[in-house]
Amino acid sequence: MNSKVGQSIFIVSFGRGEDCQVTIDKAQKEQHPLYMQIADGVVRLIRDGQLPDGARLPTVRELSQGFAVTRVTVQNAYNELKTNGWADATIGRGTFVTFAQPVHSETIEIAVNKMTPDRVMADLSVIKEKEDIISLAMGEPDRALLPAKAFMKTLRQLEADANVLFSYGPYQGDPQLRQMLASLLRERGVRASAEEFIITTGVTQGLSLSVSALCDVGDRVLVEQPTYLGFLNLLKTYQLQPLGVPMLEDGPCVETIERFMREERPRAYYTVPQFHNPTGSCMSLEKRKKILALAKQYDVTIIEDDVYGQLHYGEGVIQPMKALDTDDIVVYLGSFSKMLFPGVRVGFMIPPTSFKERLMSFVRARELCGSPFVQRGLAEFMRSGALHKHLSHILPIYKERCDAMLAALGESMPKEVAWTRPEGGYCCWVTLPEEIEFGELYRETLRKGVAFTPGVVFFQETSSTRHLRLCFCTQTPQSIHKAIRILGDVVRRLLRRPSKQSLHMELQQPVV
Repeated sequence: MNSKVGQSIFIVSFGRGEDCQVTIDKAQKEQHPLYMQIADGVVRLIRDGQLPDGARLPTVRELSQGFAVTRVTVQNAYNELKTNGWADATIGRGTFVTFAQPVHSETIEIAVNKMTPDRVMADLSVIKEKEDIISLAMGEPDRALLPAKAFMKTLRQLEADANVLFSYGPYQGDPQLRQMLASLLRERGVRASAEEFIITTGVTQGLSLSVSALCDVGDRVLVEQPTYLGFLNLLKTYQLQPLGVPMLEDGPCVETIERFMREERPRAYYTVPQFHNPTGSCMSLEKRKKILALAKQYDVTIIEDDVYGQLHYGEGVIQPMKALDTDDIVVYLGSFSKMLFPGVRVGFMIPPTSFKERLMSFVRARELCGSPFVQRGLAEFMRSGALHKHLSHILPIYKERCDAMLAALGESMPKEVAWTRPEGGYCCWVTLPEEIEFGELYRETLRKGVAFTPGVVFFQETSSTRHLRLCFCTQTPQSIHKAIRILGDVVRRLLRRPSKQSLHMELQQPVV
């Protein structure tokens, strides 16, 4: 059971396989007490799914011998696990893993707040930092996979040009970065020169610039339902009126789009055709062509958000709508936030020629320029091949996590639950039976250590509570399986309850 490595490091196996081991380092006991090293190691195995619910832990005697520590040290470790809800002990039987770990009181307080979009997203940004939560809520890359060291090395190589790069840069963005982006998008069929690109502060600024240039207060804008929460918030800020288009399996309802374009005369249509947020679906080629034709017919500008476009887990290339845009009516938006670093806050856009100068006037008035240093760093990172290398590294990992999510849903969810099957991006969209009491599902799942995003925040009207978004990229397959098991258990328990309607009907029956 015991494996000694060097003078101070001990490894104890808790099950089969090299992954199911706990390591302690006695040289670090002043900074990290031994009992906490043991407890933290067990928690890691539980969260990774190596120690499932109900698994029996080694006895105090076995661990004290394995780690060459006192029984008091092991007992303190087990007390720590029990106090925090990771394990439970029964006299005469032993110590066992339990899923019912309590969540900190402030997290529960967060969960019972009114589920408005702003409140939920603010709460989830806090929850994601809590180590006792498996968060499937936030659509962001896995921090552990970010190529930070490689990018820092690239930045250090720019020292010779530092005086220039720490000055103001071109309004339109670094010309070398625009050239590299033109090459990148050419691989997906977008024929745009470097001069057509505008570098933005993330895709959010690109969206803001687009609606500023296109719309006046009170104008109508077509949006998919559900859609990206950030764009809904932007429409509120600019006092624009959203017109909701239902999402189907292969993209938005074209009939609804045509009716709205004909009757309501919207100024723009916002869409996420590649690996849609929040549903994960991909718009069919047939629908792309039909929507482009309708936009031309009714003089509607398409705002295409392609932040997930590089994250395709299948074969071949999925072309953006911009690649099919022969009439110059698509505002194309992209970003490094999902495919590389959220923190660099660099996005890019290709606007129609007709209002590029108007867009540039907004750029000059609002921001002057982004960071020339960071933009040049990204250009050199791309030129060296590091971006393609990074994508080649993360795509198989994210695909494995996506597959784990779909497999776990199939194993753990009752037949009444449905979900999408994304082939790229970050998220999966789950539809629940109407009889599920959503507020209780949200709170109970969080109490058991799992967070998700309530689907209500992605709708312009907050009446729909049958959906939830699950993001898989930040969690290991083991953690995903564990989280979905917990979610599935709560869903099944809530489904077994009689609905309020059926209970009311039962009470109305005469007693014979």
